Amino acid sequence: MATLKFRFDLGKLVNALAFFADAGVGDLTKLKAAKLLYLSDQRHLFRFGRPITGDRYIAMDLGPVPESAYQLIGRLAEPPEADDPGYRAATAYLEIHKGVMRKYGVVRAVRKPDLEVFSDSDIEVLQSIVKEFGKRKASELVDLTHAHAAYKRADAGRSPGSSVDLPYDYFFEDAPAGSDAARALAEEEHADRAFADALEAAGRLALTRRQHSQTTH
Repeated sequence: MATLKFRFDLGKLVNALAFFADAGVGDLTKLKAAKLLYLSDQRHLFRFGRPITGDRYIAMDLGPVPESAYQLIGRLAEPPEADDPGYRAATAYLEIHKGVMRKYGVVRAVRKPDLEVFSDSDIEVLQSIVKEFGKRKASELVDLTHAHAAYKRADAGRSPGSSVDLPYDYFFEDAPAGSDAARALAEEEHADRAFADALEAAGRLALTRRQHSQTTH
């Protein structure tokens, strides 16, 4: 079976971070935010057959990491690049605060999250993750996710300091009993996306051919 893939949603990512910050999650560093996003995507996948953000996951020294989120939070602490739509979208809701005595900056919400970007199930899962893990230290979440079978499988043979893919297929190695229906939904979602992407690619190719034909006649 092909590796499960889902469409990444920047709006959901940004607003999930704003949701955590607005909900009062303490010490929301880049590392802790990465773990909360992973746990949220994992739980929603197990229950409803898709993640919330659709981010690409990788295995690093400190466990599973949502790649786009990790990079975006890092960029928020730096001056913006000339053209960075992700940065602009994020700074509408988020900022990085670094106090005098802090080694790492924390994510803060500058406005409330736009809940309209989420489904009811997204919000349900985000709330449950905040309640269950929001008060835990980042180091505790690192230890927790290091014990996951998905991470262990991806991490096997990885060189220290490097990163490797952690596909969504691996997530189901940690799924609770009774998750077969969610797995079937995930496979259906993947197939639908692959079909839609193929149609889109075919449409672009047909348009390119028409434009080429028009310029040569």
